[in-house]
Amino acid sequence: MSVPKNPSLLEEEEESPETAESMEPELYRAITEGNILEFVRAMQLASCVQLSPQKHTVLHLATSFAHHEIVKLLCKDLPFFLGDKNMKGDTALHIAARAGDSQLISLLFQSDFRESVLGEMNEDGNTALHEALRYGHENVARVLIDKNRDMMYSVNKEGQSLLYLAAEKGYEAIVRLLMDNPVGNCSAERRLKNKSPVYAAILGRNIGVLKILWEKDQSSFHLRCDKGRNPVHCAASVDYHEGVNYLLNKFCTFAYQKDKHGFSPIHIASSKGYLNTIEEVLRHCPDSRELLTLQGQNILHVAAKNGRTKSFTSMLKMPELETLVNERDGNGNTPLHIATIHGHPKIVNSLMRDERVKVGLQNKDDLTALDIAEEYMETMASFRKRLTWMALRVAGAPRAQNTKFTRSKKSKLGKQHKKKNYRDQVNIILLVATLVTTVTFNAGFTIPGGYNNSNPNQGIATMLEKVKFQEFVICDTIAMYSSIIVVVTLIWAQVGDISSMHVALKLARPLLGIALVLTSIAFMASMYLVVSKLSWLAKFVMFMGSTFVIALVALFVPLCFLGSSNYLIFRYISYYPFRLMLFVFGSYTEDDELP
Repeated sequence: MSVPKNPSLLEEEEESPETAESMEPELYRAITEGNILEFVRAMQLASCVQLSPQKHTVLHLATSFAHHEIVKLLCKDLPFFLGDKNMKGDTALHIAARAGDSQLISLLFQSDFRESVLGEMNEDGNTALHEALRYGHENVARVLIDKNRDMMYSVNKEGQSLLYLAAEKGYEAIVRLLMDNPVGNCSAERRLKNKSPVYAAILGRNIGVLKILWEKDQSSFHLRCDKGRNPVHCAASVDYHEGVNYLLNKFCTFAYQKDKHGFSPIHIASSKGYLNTIEEVLRHCPDSRELLTLQGQNILHVAAKNGRTKSFTSMLKMPELETLVNERDGNGNTPLHIATIHGHPKIVNSLMRDERVKVGLQNKDDLTALDIAEEYMETMASFRKRLTWMALRVAGAPRAQNTKFTRSKKSKLGKQHKKKNYRDQVNIILLVATLVTTVTFNAGFTIPGGYNNSNPNQGIATMLEKVKFQEFVICDTIAMYSSIIVVVTLIWAQVGDISSMHVALKLARPLLGIALVLTSIAFMASMYLVVSKLSWLAKFVMFMGSTFVIALVALFVPLCFLGSSNYLIFRYISYYPFRLMLFVFGSYTEDDELP
């Protein structure tokens, strides 16, 4: 018995992966190009049944490329190909139905195997009729239904019946046909387990289909989805107010039913910000405004929680919702509390400007909206929550009377967070101030225009007499000394306690703001000097520089003065910069997700 010279090579050959199917190149090329003569010649030379790598037969390929003559020839001479499936479980009829080619469907049904493939399902559980409906080919679907009206079709793996798919696409004639014939019908028990055609009609916004379904089977309208929602919930979730109107006219009780999360349809609409749907529900059921979630929240609470600014502002203007403005939820929170907790500055700003809102109300923890905002500010709060805090401060929101007592009960962990927050702020401002000091110091030795190299003015700046140069020198000097004072102040703060850090930051912020603004003006003046010979460029430098300096001031003023907003004058100073920030950044603070 001989031993192989290379055992490892033999092992590799035995363990090699399976080789994929392949079709003769000439045959494959003839089918894809639609060359019927070459196709016939290649088929005659083929020694066995040919399959492509995805297990496509010649009929699959001819159908995919819509070569009708080849399909006709195969259905006549080799009809058994009609029942063959590719790797995804598709027959040629599936492919033709997806393509919506009525002529291909007719050719395939000339085969003796035509009846057996109508109910064949692919890997997704779809028959050819499912595919025709899914891809929006109404005429092809009608042809397939007419081939056998007594055939029973099951639902696919997504739980979609033929009736569901037809309702979703809005095919009223097919919906009526399916309802009047055995084809595609399911028992009530099966419908409970699968997707309801009623929901499909709502999601597709097909009022005609909805009317047919109500006419034929009203019991299906009382079925709930897996989230416990009824059809009005579904219509409210997509802002289909025409559907809401139709359904509430038929069955007003839908408006008062709750899903598994305790949401009624009006809460769903409120969480999405769909004002038209809210108005439609209130028109039919005015007392639905009193409906509460499991947390005891009304529709204003829900809108505030989800940051629906436009709809919330409109809802505030509705007289019938006036009693909800200061209503408390299960935790004693008003809509103002909720908007603060979830950090929606535009909503907070709208509420603070409404005279009906009682801004000093406390929740069950004895906290006002400002107390809640300031708790967030003691940690590294998000920019959205900082804007929310600013909205309360510039409007003069009050703290609770027992705030000091409440704060005295805070844990050491809370104090550690506060100290860490102050240290982070000190480090950031210290870094910026150091950079400003370096830049302004260097600018003092690299002045625009340079120095005079000849007597009698040797060493004197060449542009000394120009106003813009004098502006540059003054601004650069003040900026440098301001930043140096900031650096020294914050160095002292590093060795102190929390209170000293707080005082140091209150001093450092405005000084750093002054340094940054004057550094910008100094840069603008120096650039103007060096390009002053070109009038349009000098004007452009002045315009751009002035614009950005104004923006810098507007952004920095709230940071400097909001901490002292108990003083009316500081609140006035901060209000307009805050409004600018809210306008620029407020659109990025909306929360678009349903809770």
